Amino acid sequence: MLQTSTTSRTSTHRTLLDRVSDAMDALGSDGVWARSSGPHVLLGLRGRDSYARLTPLGGASYGLAFRAIEASSTHTNAWEPLMLVDDLVSVIEHALVAVDAIPGE
Repeated sequence: MLQTSTTSRTSTHRTLLDRVSDAMDALGSDGVWARSSGPHVLLGLRGRDSYARLTPLGGASYGLAFRAIEASSTHTNAWEPLMLVDDLVSVIEHALVAVDAIPGE
């Protein structure tokens, strides 16, 4: 007889946005928002546009890219090439230190 689990996948499956938000809270970040955008999670300072993009690369690897300088002056949605590839918490920490949302080492 085939048995099925009564536990919902959604109760144990955390989205990337959930994990990013939890990591930002654990790092003591304040004033930074996170929002899903396709496979990415965008980070931005409250009241401002996004400044960083986190991208899942497979396995436990994530990429961090910052908005291109030209993007703010030409209103394009351009991103710099990946600056960092690391585990999720390290990528988030670098993104937060970049805007002084948490103290650097």
